[in-house]
Amino acid sequence: MLLNPPRTLLLVVAASACTLAPSPLGELPDDTSATAGSSATTTGASASTSTISSATASTTTASTTASTTATSSTNTTASATATSESDTDPPPGTAWDLYCEYVQRHGGRCDPDVDDAPDLVYPGRGFLVHEWGTDTVVLGSDGAPLRGLHHEDMDLPAFVYDRIGAGSLDGSVSVHVKMETPVTYFYSDVARSVDVAVGFPKGVFSQWYPAVARFEPYVAAPESIPKLPEYDDPVLNPGFPFASELCRGLYAVVDGGLLDWGTIAVLGRDVDLPLLDAPLSESAWSYARAVESNLVEVSGAPGADPPQHERFLFYRGVGNFPLPLTITAAGDDAIEVTNDAAVDVGRVFVIQVDGARGAFYEWSEGVAAGQMIAASAPPLASAPPLDLFVDALAERVTEALDGAGLYHDEALAMVATWREQWFGAPGLRLLYLAPQAWTDASIPLSLTPTPDALLRVMVIRSEVLTPEQELIDVDAAALLAAPDTYDAGRAHFIALGRFAEPRLRRASALLGDPKYAAPLIAELLHADARITTGE
Repeated sequence: MLLNPPRTLLLVVAASACTLAPSPLGELPDDTSATAGSSATTTGASASTSTISSATASTTTASTTASTTATSSTNTTASATATSESDTDPPPGTAWDLYCEYVQRHGGRCDPDVDDAPDLVYPGRGFLVHEWGTDTVVLGSDGAPLRGLHHEDMDLPAFVYDRIGAGSLDGSVSVHVKMETPVTYFYSDVARSVDVAVGFPKGVFSQWYPAVARFEPYVAAPESIPKLPEYDDPVLNPGFPFASELCRGLYAVVDGGLLDWGTIAVLGRDVDLPLLDAPLSESAWSYARAVESNLVEVSGAPGADPPQHERFLFYRGVGNFPLPLTITAAGDDAIEVTNDAAVDVGRVFVIQVDGARGAFYEWSEGVAAGQMIAASAPPLASAPPLDLFVDALAERVTEALDGAGLYHDEALAMVATWREQWFGAPGLRLLYLAPQAWTDASIPLSLTPTPDALLRVMVIRSEVLTPEQELIDVDAAALLAAPDTYDAGRAHFIALGRFAEPRLRRASALLGDPKYAAPLIAELLHADARITTGE
């Protein structure tokens, strides 16, 4: 199981004056020692810079090669074999082929010459564990991560636990009485027992299923402090009634997350048991069940009587930790991507959607450690209708996940789960495959016995605000200054859904953090929304 090293002696002594015990899991290892390349062309082994536009498919310097599948509004040459309405060739057979045909017909360019990834399946022997998940971040045009991304993006079934619900269960040990979502699949040729725990050094787990034996940090029980009539969360509730600022400083900190399932049962591959109802009309939960993994059983934990069965272990959380790539919007149609980490980042998809159309291209070889890439945003002038774009991008991302080692049904399940949010939402975003070493450091997973193989595929979703978007938000935030325009400004941000708070915080910062923006920030901060970043 994961061990919890104590805080400094000073914090331990100070904690005696408060009602809640701290429970850290340690510091996230520093993974950012590599020196990134600058925006000027750099050669040499330590750093490289590439300029990649969607018109030229790929341009590289020195020994670094960044392969790109791209679309552009630039007219193709004769050798690009653009397709016309009068061509008599057989129609293309895949969503990607249809996408390319449309783009070429409308004056753009695409290069479909990307090898298909293998469609893998469990080989039927050994003990293997696979996990997929996604982290979501909103970035200002200067690359700064924006606070406030903690609101619901997708409904979850009612049986999923949150911190308050789990802490209030009989037998819970996570209550101090006087605090868009990895899924983990298990494959085994024999039934076995496995001890499972997952830590979050720089964050807190907010939701999970099945039940856990314990979780940290703690929630607070009714009457554990004055003026606390019911269970409450000192970490995630900004209005928690701390007795002093000293206690707030100790316990209103988003770190030290832990979920400990204790010992779970990985059932035999021939076992088929009914699962709790989770209709797709209400949530995307059941997409993740469409996988040929072994069922898992949890019993004995608070809430797990009778035993609970599921196709996977699920958890979500919120945190504050460095991401592998720094992404900036140099202009409304240009981005710069720098890998400051010491490890390479996998395949990258650059996506632009305006609500009716969508365009994308990919860097199939990812971004090497120390590399900087300057690129154009995918142009929408030759972009196809949204449905065609979504189908093509879903096909390409599925193949990328296959190539990362997920079994094919796992890749399909992941894409189906996040299809609408990843591909259909308007905006400029990047999706990229994080190195497993980064995932292991960010959310360490403990398994006993050790599996024969452990694969963890994390997709980072970076929503990038362009300077143009920021100006629109600034204008809307300025409307909050006067009573007769306040409602119009508020409506602009409310319409942004889960991105309302980070975008308002960015606009407010650009305006110098005026007092008139504070009431709406407070309203969004206290909105009745479940905490889900980390997904």
